[in-house]
Amino acid sequence: MAEKGKPATKVVDKDAENRKEIIRTIKGPVVVRLQELVPAFAAYDDAYGTIMSTPDLLHACLQLVRTRRDKFQEFLTDSAGNPVTTDDSPLRCGRTLDQIVAMVVRSGTKAYAEKRWAPDPAAKAVVAPAQKGLLDKLKELVGGKWGEVEQPKPSPTHGDRFYVAIKDHLDFDWQVPLIPYFAELPLKLINELGRGVTALRTPEGIAALADIGRHSMDQARKIMSDAMMREMLDTQPLAAKGVAFLGKDRYEFLHGAVYEKMGENFWEMCVDCDRLEAMEVQNAKDLEQMADWLHLISGETINQIVTYLQFHQIPIFLSLAQEKLGEQTFSEIFGPPGNKKLIKQFCEKVARAPLDPADPLEDLKRRLPDVFNAYLRSPSDFEKGL
Repeated sequence: MAEKGKPATKVVDKDAENRKEIIRTIKGPVVVRLQELVPAFAAYDDAYGTIMSTPDLLHACLQLVRTRRDKFQEFLTDSAGNPVTTDDSPLRCGRTLDQIVAMVVRSGTKAYAEKRWAPDPAAKAVVAPAQKGLLDKLKELVGGKWGEVEQPKPSPTHGDRFYVAIKDHLDFDWQVPLIPYFAELPLKLINELGRGVTALRTPEGIAALADIGRHSMDQARKIMSDAMMREMLDTQPLAAKGVAFLGKDRYEFLHGAVYEKMGENFWEMCVDCDRLEAMEVQNAKDLEQMADWLHLISGETINQIVTYLQFHQIPIFLSLAQEKLGEQTFSEIFGPPGNKKLIKQFCEKVARAPLDPADPLEDLKRRLPDVFNAYLRSPSDFEKGL
């Protein structure tokens, strides 16, 4: 207990003091240093506010601190004044550079939200002169009932609610350019999935999730709770449409059949619904033989290959077609939408070729280059069957 007649000693919140010092340093000397390095910043009336509320500028500044550390070294020292050269070692404020970056990311998100959802001054209601006197009287009455401190706080804006929902899930400078895309997500989705949402690394993936969430929260939840679906959003978000087209059972069948061989190319394959439709009626062994090319070929190619080629002929045919025709011509013929007539012609030639029964696959490897070279020599004659 404090001695009688002496005021109690005020407890100092060291962490709060350190936080204030960090903010003062960033707003003051750090911004000055940025203006020295980027003279264009001097044109802003409020350089700090402009940078913080503009994700692209903020991200560039954070990258500048990381890549030109020597220019900011005086701010990056420990409690003894020694230079700190790593991002995870404590500075004199007790926090690491990584932790300060996380603070800045959250502050930048708040600044962006406040700017984006700021009330439109032009949208204020126009008060007729006859009403002004009544409003003044009401304000006097309100002022008499509530003191300045006790007056009711304004209702939270959408920006306030967005920041509250997302702030605890922001920690990294790579998230800064994605802030405008996170802002498009339904708040309910951010509140429910939290860090799962902010772990997405591409604007396209976040935009796809936002679109899914606006149409079906249940579908968005399922995607974010599945590690494979999250990989899809980061790798090829356009595949979400194809996955929805397949449905749960067929998706699981295709995933089990070819994902292990295809890896991330599996999601590129799922972009084309015509291709997926052709795959729905094929068996797993045929699809496995095509796995290295499924993200490149069309639904028509899949149908004709399965119709005319034998199981073990498939990878030989596709690999030699790609090698001899070259990537561009291979894509023009066998990729979506492809050339239906030529696809069928090539497959029919393989089916009709009299192969050596002693070793038909080796014989096919010898014969196929001549077929593809014949096309390259004269595509028009080849198409006419000459």
